[in-house]
Formats: sequence, C-alpha cells, structure tokens
Amino acid sequence: MAKRREKGDGSIYQRESDKMWVAYVRVPETTKKKYVYDKTRSGAAKKLKELQRSIDQGTLVTAKAETVEAYLRYWLEIHSAKIKETTRITYRTQINVCTPHIGAITLTKLTGAHMQKMYAKLAEKQKSSSVHMLHTVLKVAFKDAIRWKRLARNPCDDIDAPALQHEERPFLNADQCKILLKAAEGTDVECFLAMALTTGMRRGEMLGLRWADIDMEQKYLSVQRTASYINSATTGGKYSVVETSTKTKASKRSIRLTDFLILVLKVHKKKQNEIRLQAGQEWAGKDLVFCGNQGKHFSVMTITAHYKKLLQENDLPPLHIHDLRHSAATLLASMGIPAKVIQEILGHSSVTITQNLYGHVIDGMQEEAMQKMDDFFQKNGTK
Repeated sequence: MAKRREKGDGSIYQRESDKMWVAYVRVPETTKKKYVYDKTRSGAAKKLKELQRSIDQGTLVTAKAETVEAYLRYWLEIHSAKIKETTRITYRTQINVCTPHIGAITLTKLTGAHMQKMYAKLAEKQKSSSVHMLHTVLKVAFKDAIRWKRLARNPCDDIDAPALQHEERPFLNADQCKILLKAAEGTDVECFLAMALTTGMRRGEMLGLRWADIDMEQKYLSVQRTASYINSATTGGKYSVVETSTKTKASKRSIRLTDFLILVLKVHKKKQNEIRLQAGQEWAGKDLVFCGNQGKHFSVMTITAHYKKLLQENDLPPLHIHDLRHSAATLLASMGIPAKVIQEILGHSSVTITQNLYGHVIDGMQEEAMQKMDDFFQKNGTK
C-alpha cells in the first residue's frame, strides 16, 4: 500500500487549461491547501520547497490576500483599545501618509524597494524625523503581520531606517527671554510663558497641571499628566481636550521651582480666584493652573495668538511655543548645568537624547571650562 502523504509534503501537477505547473502543500492543523504556480516544473518545485521551508519554520502565510491599506486599518482597529487616544491618532495619521504610496499593493507582495521609493518621495517634502516615525510605525505593524501569519517577512528589514538629520532647534537667547517675559507682564499668558522658560515643561504638561500638583512652600511641582487638543472622529471632527498619562515614564517627574516663578504663580492664582468668584456656578472646578474664564482647559489657539503677538511687537524671532522648551534647556546648558540634571528637568528618557539635542551648547562651553581649569592651576602656583 502506498504511503499516505503527510500534510506539508506537497504535490506538483500540470494544469490542462493553461499548461501552468501547480504545486501545493496541505497547511498543518487545517484542511486548507496553499498553492503556488509557475510556467516550468522546476520553478514550481522550487516554490514548493520554499512553502515546505515556511511550514518547518512556522512562517507560512495563511491569511487571505489583502492590500497594505486594508491590513493597516485592521491593525489599528485591533490596537485601538490598548493605546492612548493621542497615539491612535498618530498611527492613523501615519497610515494616511503612506497609503497613497503603498496602500494598493498586496501585503504579501510589498518589498523593501516599495518602502525605499516611498521614503524618498516623502523626504522631498517632510522632515527626516517624520519619515523616521513612519518607518517605526510600519515596522511594528508588519511585525504583528508576521505573528498573525499575514506576512512571511518584514519588508522594513530589507532597508535601512530613514536617516535622522540633526537639526539645531531654534531658541531664544537669555536677553530675548527677558524681553519676552517683560512684555508678558500683566497678560493672561505671563505665568504660562514664565513656567515654560524656567522649567522647560512641554505645552501639554502645563495645560494638564493642577494646583494640587504644586507645593509652593517646598518649591516644587509634580508632572503627572498631559493635556492634548486632538481632532477625533469620536467628536465629529471637532477639537477636544484629552488628558493622558505623561509621554514616557521619565516624563513623570518633580521639578524644583525658582523664587521668580513662585511669585508669578502666586499673582496668577490670585487673579484666577477673582475670575472664579465672578463665574460662580459656571466655574468648572477642575483645579487647573492654566484655564479659561470658566475654569476649563486654556485654549491652545488663545495661547498661541497672544504669544505670537508678543513676539511680533517686540521684534523677537517667530518661534513655536515648543521652542520655549528648547530655550529653557539651552539656558540651563549655557549656565553650566550638567546634561544629566537637564535630562531630569526636561523629562527625557535618557541623557543621550539631551546630549544629542543640546550637545552643541555643551561643547561650546569647553573652551570656557578649560580657561577656568587653567586659571585654577595658574593661581595655585602649580606652574
């Protein structure tokens, strides 16, 4: 009696209709068959061996053919319940960016060449950091596709990640910072700008800050959360505020406060209490440090408009609000504060990030440091 063919052994035959050679294997633990085709018997045999190797290695793709866009939408839907709303929107944005380039390609036919062509095209208009972020998201998504038997190989592994070009971030120098804060005195953004320049906090961290997070006696505040304005499909396309945990574990931190900022905070709180009394029962009571006339989250549009107006009126460079964070870090570095301390204040996940961003300032201080070293030994009579 002939030996029964085991699942995975495969078979080859020629199809009468078009003379194509067909090879197939039986998928283990299922009743399904996986087919491949070629014009020659030897070509079909080669593909059959590849199928059998995939079975042995556990990488055989068993899912039905689907486009890259269909898979990425499915992938996002699967993960939506496990990630932050802000992260979900970031992923959705990245998917929207890549689908015009690779969305219509069958997932199993996507190659590194397709990816490379897309990155080159995107690099013509987007920052290197944006293209690098897309690569990171796609690599994770395709890694899941392999785990779910939708892909045999990650196409992102066939190319190098898009290079991150070092971009020196713009910042206000010490004199410009003083001019901005002087101009902001008495305005509704005075405290916000003072905190940004003295602590280097992110905009979202300040917008999510509560008075309960601040200890004016001990002179420190705790960064516990971040507030983001997002355009969510769940709100009919309107912008809404979403509070989430901090960006990273390192972002949840304590920051010592200057006496200067403590005084500004006290004046700010006094003004806010007066507004709260006028609002009466309409006051939201969220305990927010930065809020509107009804106690709700301060409008980003209002902050931005007032900030830009101050820059224009005082002949200051038109920097983004986030650049105040870089201004604070640059000031700290120029004062000789160690990179490790700056890292802790800013909430970077590693000192390497801090050094990469502000290393040019730290390196520029080497001459001054060596001059102080020389003065020390000269004055102590060691020469």
